[in-house]
Amino acid sequence: WLMLFLNVCAGIMIISTLKPLAVETVGMTAAAAVALVGFMGLFNGGGRLFWAWVSDRIGRSRVFLVMYLLQAVLFGLLLITTNVAMFAAITALIYLCYGGGFGTMPSFAADYFGPEYVGTIYGGILVAWGVGGVVGPLLITVTRQAFGSYSPAIAILAVVMLIAAVLPLRIKPPENRRPVGQ
Repeated sequence: WLMLFLNVCAGIMIISTLKPLAVETVGMTAAAAVALVGFMGLFNGGGRLFWAWVSDRIGRSRVFLVMYLLQAVLFGLLLITTNVAMFAAITALIYLCYGGGFGTMPSFAADYFGPEYVGTIYGGILVAWGVGGVVGPLLITVTRQAFGSYSPAIAILAVVMLIAAVLPLRIKPPENRRPVGQ
């Protein structure tokens, strides 16, 4: 739950403010920023396929580890970029990771709990999406209002993503999963 929650907080924070963030930080016009927002949906959707595919090759935990570390770096770069193309590339990769959390989490849950229990527990895991969908935008909005800048919230998320990288290394499936029907 926590792994999906943190991934959603990071991604939805950018998704919810991409237009004003692009206008304020790299000077995009409002029209160009709106176009960027629409274009980024491709990366959100693509991330679901891409990271799920990667997780089949290197494992779910490693994918979350890579996504968290990548996002920590990307949020750090977002703090210093002033170039429109670099801003677009950074946010595209953040969108790719956001979508990747959704593409990988069902398989992660199946690996952890067993495939026979995914249908039962995945609804509870998806609550993390709803909570993260509130916390991420709230964090960036409150921070923007308090400091007049998006930078503090972005810096907080960079650190949180770095700390979150510990989670996939620590979480292990239960050793004695019950058979179906017991």
